[in-house]
Amino acid sequence: MMVEEKDKNQNGQELLDVDEKGQTIPKKEEKKPAAKGSETFTHVLLIFLACVLLGLYLKIFVFYKNVEKTKEYHKYKTADDMFRNIGETIIRFVKQKPKARIGLASGSTPEGLYKYLINKYEKGEVSFRNVEFFSIDGFCGLEKSDKNSYHYALTNSFLSKIDAQEENIHLLKEEGKTLEDFKKNAEEYNELLAKKPIDLQLLSFGENGHIGFNEPNTDFDLLTHVVELTEEKRKDKSKIFGSMDKTPKYAITQGVQSVLNAKEVIAFAKGSGKAKAVNDLVNGVFTKNSPITALINHNGKVTVCTDEEAGKSVKQYNKKF
Repeated sequence: MMVEEKDKNQNGQELLDVDEKGQTIPKKEEKKPAAKGSETFTHVLLIFLACVLLGLYLKIFVFYKNVEKTKEYHKYKTADDMFRNIGETIIRFVKQKPKARIGLASGSTPEGLYKYLINKYEKGEVSFRNVEFFSIDGFCGLEKSDKNSYHYALTNSFLSKIDAQEENIHLLKEEGKTLEDFKKNAEEYNELLAKKPIDLQLLSFGENGHIGFNEPNTDFDLLTHVVELTEEKRKDKSKIFGSMDKTPKYAITQGVQSVLNAKEVIAFAKGSGKAKAVNDLVNGVFTKNSPITALINHNGKVTVCTDEEAGKSVKQYNKKF
């Protein structure tokens, strides 16, 4: 193969090109081709980095997809339909985990749910013998036998009508004479929940989004604590107690953080008055003005159920959020 020979001067030096004016034209350096090994390494490195980035993207995508799946909303035609579906969910939960720890909701809203569960127990379709039960709130200074105590209400409306065992019932202690007594009750309950974390918390909430005695603008980081009732709240509760003088000044309640510590939560509401609180929660509007919206930040499974009236501001009947 012939190799082109460059022009050289008498001394054997390579001659430089000149232009028309006799000026030397700078010699262009010839680019050496990249070594095959270096080129291959670069390609492999780029492919590796692309795979790493793709892997990170997929992990992030799957993570957020799974987070979304843990929060669901379901709207039912009537409250009875809602309670039937929640009841069947609880029954399946107990059958899968006979020694489950369940937190009970208080107030008038869950009465339909408790009646459904009692009916299923009486038919022999479910047993709560090994289930442990907890409560979310109560009035301070009331004996268990006081008809206005939450202990009395939960016992007579539900627990005494199923096969719940006395040693498995852990309701908040409402007894006491002084504020120190009430605070001690709260501390002891926090110790209990630390040893026995709740598997499934049943949760009803108010028109302003309050849960237990956690009213709007409460500290979401609190565990079980004592709350001084406002005059407005006491006036509202005086309808139950007969007069302001007989109405307790303090209440005991699990804190928002206590609720968030439960492994799973089923929250439910009925009636048009709760439509805004439901809409904020289901549409991800986190606000200290509505404690129930704290469930948006729950790390486990959350199911929100309503009748049509409470869910009137939510277009979908079933939604993940």
